[in-house]
Amino acid sequence: MNKVKEFFSKFKDLSSLGLGVGISNAIGGIFWFYMAALLGTEKYGEVSYLISIGVIASMIALIGSGNTIIVYAAKGVKIQPPMFLMVILSSLITSTILFFIFVNDFSISLYVIGYVIFMLITSNLLGKKFYRNYSKFIIAQKILMVALAVGFFYVLEIQGIILGIAVSFFPFGFLIYKEFKNTKIDFSLVSSRVGFIFNNYLLDLTNAFRGSLDKLIIAPLLGFGLLGNYQLGIQFMAMLHLVPGIIFQYTLAHDATGNQNKLLKKIIILFSVLLAILSIILAPIILPILFPKFIEAIEIIQIMSISIIPATVITTYVSKFLGMAKSKIVIIGSGLYLGVQIPAILILGTIWGVNGSAISIVIASTVHAIYFILVERLLSKNRH
Repeated sequence: MNKVKEFFSKFKDLSSLGLGVGISNAIGGIFWFYMAALLGTEKYGEVSYLISIGVIASMIALIGSGNTIIVYAAKGVKIQPPMFLMVILSSLITSTILFFIFVNDFSISLYVIGYVIFMLITSNLLGKKFYRNYSKFIIAQKILMVALAVGFFYVLEIQGIILGIAVSFFPFGFLIYKEFKNTKIDFSLVSSRVGFIFNNYLLDLTNAFRGSLDKLIIAPLLGFGLLGNYQLGIQFMAMLHLVPGIIFQYTLAHDATGNQNKLLKKIIILFSVLLAILSIILAPIILPILFPKFIEAIEIIQIMSISIIPATVITTYVSKFLGMAKSKIVIIGSGLYLGVQIPAILILGTIWGVNGSAISIVIASTVHAIYFILVERLLSKNRH
């Protein structure tokens, strides 16, 4: 019992973070699965297409602030107020441009502003290692999202879903005000770290394109119906990546302060192998029962499940390299992923349809993981 207590005491922060992220993602996952069953393949594909546009625009507006704030807040550098001001102004400009592009739809513009505000808040909490508060806020946001998006859907349909998600971010904006009130704005803290911020910006952009550009390609290439099946596969993959994602959020601030948590990272990689096997076996059993309209997604999920293994390896290395402030390595890796995935979607998608697009994720993730392994070995060799 003493050893058990010692274990839980040592990892109480991880337990708080894991519980919060787990509940938050479970709520979000159930919400999107419910929407898939409610909307059908065509409209579900259309929603995912619009959300992808919002995510890319949000990452453009964030100008690399997410990981920058986590790393420097962990180091005690008061970089938050100047970054907050710059990013909020950037989000207003980006959302205004989107408003003119989508003339009759202001929901995506609101989504960008809300997403940016919430990302700034949560990055600050993670950097300061306030895991319990972080967990409370992300759970509250997801509950609000479900209530608002479902309610607005029955009034405004697809536009209502995006509007509901957007509005769910705004109630937490008071934390931005508190940071401005308590800390002086010092732009020299930003100007002296432009290189690191710029590298994080490139990383965010490549990650945004990596997670969303495929949908912008698949929609015109294969149609919203097949995109809906593909997106359901992505949603299942996101659920599989839940635990590795929690570990990343926990380890990044610790890697920044020199605590590498090597054993924890090895355990999570082994866990990802188990998840992949279970997903391949259970997908044909569970999917026809829960989502009879998405039968084509069975093979997509089985294929994508394999990518959870290299994706978990990637997450552990991203945490390590960012903690060492070697963001260029991470950027090159993300660029490599995109450089493999996009041509693979165009080639394999044309040959095998949406299954080919799923295969492109496995190939790109594997190449990405191999690159990180080789770079880490090279760095280790140079150190010795």
